Amino acid sequence: MNGLAFKVKKNYRAWPLFAVAFVRLFYTAIFERALSNYLLFNIEIKPSILGFITATGALTYIIAPLLGQMLTKKIGVRNALLLNAFVTPLLNGAQILFPEPWFLIMCRIGLGLAIGLFWPNCLYLLSQWQRVSSEDKSKKNFGYFNLSWNTGFIFGYLAGFGLSFFWDDYLTMIVAFFLSFLLIPFSFFIDKDSRSKEEIQYQTDDPVSHFDIEMDMKINSNMQMVIFPILYSWLSIWLFATSKSILVFGYPLLLKAFESPSYLTYIVQAGLQVTQLIGLTLINSMKPYNRKKASIMGAIGLILSTLTILLIRNMWFISIMLAIVGLFLGFIHGTSMKIMLDYGAAENTTKYSIINEILVGICFGVTPIIIGYIAEVNVYLNYTYIVVFGFCAIIIFLYISRNVKRN
Repeated sequence: MNGLAFKVKKNYRAWPLFAVAFVRLFYTAIFERALSNYLLFNIEIKPSILGFITATGALTYIIAPLLGQMLTKKIGVRNALLLNAFVTPLLNGAQILFPEPWFLIMCRIGLGLAIGLFWPNCLYLLSQWQRVSSEDKSKKNFGYFNLSWNTGFIFGYLAGFGLSFFWDDYLTMIVAFFLSFLLIPFSFFIDKDSRSKEEIQYQTDDPVSHFDIEMDMKINSNMQMVIFPILYSWLSIWLFATSKSILVFGYPLLLKAFESPSYLTYIVQAGLQVTQLIGLTLINSMKPYNRKKASIMGAIGLILSTLTILLIRNMWFISIMLAIVGLFLGFIHGTSMKIMLDYGAAENTTKYSIINEILVGICFGVTPIIIGYIAEVNVYLNYTYIVVFGFCAIIIFLYISRNVKRN
């Protein structure tokens, strides 16, 4: 290869990241669902107020990644994850003791800022590991990460269902509060020097050629999703986050309208996460063109599923459809994440993961506020948004990815 020789040192410990992702989503699934159910079914708070409370943390998350990365640069990735692990249980416990709307909003502002120390750093580590790993290893890391946080969600919802069924939502919150302390010991196992060490030794007289060969090697081997415009990733995140927010937030409102028990929310959301995990797993093993087809098929499936909910207004049917729709959300979300990670790895930057998380904050933040007010008028009206926006998204997907072909 024109006298070029290089040696890449791979020096990172991945399992602690997967562990903290699992633990965080495990107790979060229990606590957040129990808190919403308690406020809606026991205190009987208005949907519009519940929308504000639900949205506060996500709205704060719009700026949290930027603030979190500023702090991370000063204290390091592991210390940032540890700080998040200590702050989160305290804020969760405060919400249990004083569940007044204004106080809950204050606590959730703090939680939103704390999450800014968590997800962007998790995505940053994945992106850095991708730069020093083979294509197969990168796929495994991405797959294990998706498996960890999704199974955390799934087992959390199943545990929450059991606790809520035999006890009640308030006691379920207390159990989740104690479980949140498990995040602390696992965070200590994150590598102290969290930036992956990459040592490349060049043997060439041309100082420019090694850069070209290096970038071609990286992009062509395990950063193939850069052939998609980054807009494809951002639009996918928007469709995924707004749709999931509508479906997840709106389901308890439907349960209350049908006078069904609150513990069904745990089972249905667990089913949604199972099928979403299947979608993410399938996406991880696909080639770029097949990911394109899967994400577009996911958008089509999402639209058709939502249409059936609007037409067949039966609680059991809606519950089944919500569990199935996770597969389509997984296709959309998985494709978006792969594009974002590949761009970040190819350019060695965190800006794409930060933009990704800001979009997530906007979508999960603004959507509950809007649908909370709309639900007080008509609980089904929010689902029409998914149909209209999903249809527009498909047209844009097809246009901007027209150059992504099978060969």
